[in-house]
Amino acid sequence: MTEKEIREAVKNKENYSSIVTYFKTLKILSETDLALLIDIIEEMSPEIYEHYRALQDIFREGIRTQLEGRNRAFSEPLAYAVKKGCATGTLLAEKYADCV
Repeated sequence: MTEKEIREAVKNKENYSSIVTYFKTLKILSETDLALLIDIIEEMSPEIYEHYRALQDIFREGIRTQLEGRNRAFSEPLAYAVKKGCATGTLLAEKYADCV
């Protein structure tokens, strides 16, 4: 799926499972993938909890992986993802306060 296809798919709740499958197939999420993922999480309906929660878990794991061994030099997409993750409640703001 392309970014455009993912952004279109999130508009229809029936497509949520395909979005989850797409992100699960990515072994390592790039910083750009994380920025896209947090945008998708923000647009999703939390009413479809199973898929919403699955994407939150994928996002959290991706952030942890990106931050391992990092000396706090953040690229723009990663800083955006962390900041928006905190704003949406996907990440704990207290834990990542020094990152944004």
